[in-house]
Amino acid sequence: MSGRNRMDNNCLKNAVMLCLVDSLSAVITGFAFFTIVGHIAYMRGVSVDALESSGYNLAFIVYPEMLASLPFPQSWSVLTFATLMMLGIDTMVPGTEGIAAALEDLFTQWFKKRLFFTCAVLLSTFLFALIFVSQGGIYVVTLVDWYAYFPSTALIAMLECIVVGWFYGTERLQTIVSVMWKQKMPLFMVINLKFVCPLLLLVTFSYSLYSYRPPKYEDYIYPPWAAGVGWMISLASILPIPIIWLWTVLKRNETTLKEKIKRSLEPNGYWSGPTGTDVTLQPMSGHGLV
Repeated sequence: MSGRNRMDNNCLKNAVMLCLVDSLSAVITGFAFFTIVGHIAYMRGVSVDALESSGYNLAFIVYPEMLASLPFPQSWSVLTFATLMMLGIDTMVPGTEGIAAALEDLFTQWFKKRLFFTCAVLLSTFLFALIFVSQGGIYVVTLVDWYAYFPSTALIAMLECIVVGWFYGTERLQTIVSVMWKQKMPLFMVINLKFVCPLLLLVTFSYSLYSYRPPKYEDYIYPPWAAGVGWMISLASILPIPIIWLWTVLKRNETTLKEKIKRSLEPNGYWSGPTGTDVTLQPMSGHGLV
């Protein structure tokens, strides 16, 4: 999505603002969540621990019950579910944009319009989503939600930090950032990218594996075959990484396997900005595999 920015866009400012807005939104949402849960528990005469207020029950049972107790409940209900719908659409934008951009890069000689790829992605996701609104859809969506981000999110983010911080190199990244907005990244961001973030993500990835529990929905325990399907869903976003890397290694023209692996971990020698600015990325000396 950053490819749509201007060449002189202040990417550092965007990154800092995104983190701040995301954190503040989580804080505000947390206040609203505990306020509503506490109010509903008080109305029912039960403790907060006894209230089933997680997952889909929160959005479709607890929240509507709270809205019904407000003045003009119909108006608040419309606003609340319109907000949830907008949040869902907003969440889909990065994934849809990423897939459409990849398809456009692969098949741009066949179809010239981005609208075609976007519609194709949206149509395919719509057809898959029909399963979630079937009679047993809540069990399917719970299974998908249980495994879709576990443990791939932490693993992929950790690999991104390692690839950008070590294989691509923060020195090359500094060159690109300097060309874009005439300044370099602060040192603390470089340290976070190379050391702090990969370490924290490794801890998160390890803990997610340690704390794994079989999927369940309320009192229903999924059978082992369903858990196997869930692991296939999880691996669907992980396995392409080593497979494509091995395919890239095998396609190299070097003679020895060591040289193939070394060259496959190196970035291209040139980077071209959206305005046609070509930047030569000089090899770094004494930088491990690169």
